[in-house]
Amino acid sequence: MAIIVNKEEKRRNIALSCRELLLVYGIDKLTISQIAETAGVGKGTIYEYFKNKEEIVFEIMTAFITEYEKNLSEIVSEETSSKKKLFHFLYLGFEDEESRRQLTLYREFLAISMTSGTDEMIHFNIQCRKKFADILGQILKDGIKKGELPPETEELISAMLAFELGLIVEVHTAAVDPKEEITRFLNALFTLIEIKEKK
Repeated sequence: MAIIVNKEEKRRNIALSCRELLLVYGIDKLTISQIAETAGVGKGTIYEYFKNKEEIVFEIMTAFITEYEKNLSEIVSEETSSKKKLFHFLYLGFEDEESRRQLTLYREFLAISMTSGTDEMIHFNIQCRKKFADILGQILKDGIKKGELPPETEELISAMLAFELGLIVEVHTAAVDPKEEITRFLNALFTLIEIKEKK
């Protein structure tokens, strides 16, 4: 009797077995040979499930993003102020060592995307951005509904995502403190909101 293999599950298992490998070596230095050895399969098997190394990287990064989304969803459902939710949304990637390691990988992904990225990388990044925009939008909508934010705040989704992306780069290239920068940004934003409400 033939053994039936769930191809999607096998593909995911191969990729997830290499999570730590990707974090250690990064995208550029990771090899198919290392992936095969870590996953306990032959190189030929890797190519049965993935067209190239990038597909494996996408699968692993998708797993990281799924965990990140889960944590963000918990933040959205908390009974706390919009300001605190926004702080956690912006700071979550910096909160612990594992998150910072994943951010290092994401910075490498961004660098490759900007210099020699493929259409697949750009599409992947657009999909990720949409997920985070949806979660951020939910935080802002909840704040508007609770009367903590004016309706115009929804127009800031792109600007806030751009701030977060810039912060990911600046923490690495300019040694800025993410907690201080996020606090300063949100304090200024909420001060502007208060000033507008008083007028």
